[in-house]
Amino acid sequence: MSKKNIWMFVTSIILFAVLLGLSALLQEEMLIYAASAVPILIVLFLPDAKRYQYIRGRNRNVSIYKQGDGEEAILVIAFQPGFLRWKTGMAYFHLKDIASEPQHGGAAQQHAATIPVLAFDLSAHHRKTGWIGINLTQLASRTANMSFTTDEVNRLVIPMKDLEETALTMMSSSATASQNKSKSISA
Repeated sequence: MSKKNIWMFVTSIILFAVLLGLSALLQEEMLIYAASAVPILIVLFLPDAKRYQYIRGRNRNVSIYKQGDGEEAILVIAFQPGFLRWKTGMAYFHLKDIASEPQHGGAAQQHAATIPVLAFDLSAHHRKTGWIGINLTQLASRTANMSFTTDEVNRLVIPMKDLEETALTMMSSSATASQNKSKSISA
């Protein structure tokens, strides 16, 4: 949520309280009518906290590790079934959280269901560097015809070559943005 939306949310709540207080103090009907319209503004600027999910490797319920070598290497994100909130749309993990072996045995030992994450399911975070996003909506739609549900899934498998392509795209776009920023500053 942007800072502008937060300020608009706080401002609309203060405006509501002020209008109600003034209507009680001055006994004016018009102020009550105006105060009754303010909740519409409040709803528009309500924070949406469950828009994204961030997966941290240091969480004991999650293990993010690289498995294999060369072109056959994969990244495994193992977690307890039900850990992912599939309705959030995107789940982000940080590139620094990738380990060379599983850190937490509990999530990695019990394989209920594994979903492969394809290259078009990955995207770089639009503001935070080093964060890679997985489109959970696309993954959930692909599992619709499978013999398991998303509640049973406890592993996501990403080919390292796809992850490297996404990371390179992220790095090149941030380099381009910094060059454009320095050009605009010097002009």
